[in-house]
Amino acid sequence: ADLFLPAASFLERVELCDYYGTLHAIPYITLRKKVLKVGEAISDLNFWIKLARKMGYDQYFPWQNEEEAINFALEPTNLKIEDFKEHPKGMSYGSLRLDQYKQKGFATPSKKVELFSQTLLDMGYDPLPVHEENPENPFSSLYNELPLIMTTGARSLEYLHSGFRNIDKLKNRNPEPLLEIHPETAKSYGVKDGDMVIVENLQGKLKIKIKFSKDIKIGVVNIPHGWPDANVNLITKDFSADPITGYPALKASLCKIRKA
Repeated sequence: ADLFLPAASFLERVELCDYYGTLHAIPYITLRKKVLKVGEAISDLNFWIKLARKMGYDQYFPWQNEEEAINFALEPTNLKIEDFKEHPKGMSYGSLRLDQYKQKGFATPSKKVELFSQTLLDMGYDPLPVHEENPENPFSSLYNELPLIMTTGARSLEYLHSGFRNIDKLKNRNPEPLLEIHPETAKSYGVKDGDMVIVENLQGKLKIKIKFSKDIKIGVVNIPHGWPDANVNLITKDFSADPITGYPALKASLCKIRKA
């Protein structure tokens, strides 16, 4: 079944902020307070806690609410949520040391940089870095049918993933999804700058306007993500392409285009 739940925005949930190397990787942390409540919206964390309890996984989610979970996450810092009441703008919980590896080593069994990974070998993988072609690649028979390499996931200055697209000033700068294609590639398909095209592959198809760009390699097309009216997730794989990390092939799927 498909469930649609009222999600809580950053204004509607308590949240610990210590990510993206804030302040040039200096260990700094702050607590964002919940400032309003709209309808029945609950935070993602509270949703997972409630779901885990219903499914009998209490031991993995032993907290009653997000505050308890945040205190658990704070344990290595010796801080608690209550401490942020005295420091509403946040606080440092350590100092930056570029030579920390000399004291603690790296997060490997040997504590050293490992070119040969015993951990990967124990898990049944090649212990040395090797290149393996993605199943959909220019050397496969599928390339004859789908002769373009599709990439997605590139960042834009205006948006964060699918967010902020309702802000007029940002949308005026980047108003619509555009497939980037080299003019030489477009010529072989008989399409012009600004034409609408259909992109097709083994996963499905979508309709999108094209934009010529000499910055993109011939034979490659770039489709932006986060647009509901040209949802690239409809034509990306929803299964693992990398056997070790489980990462999908967002940068190396084959496709073809035709004029809409």
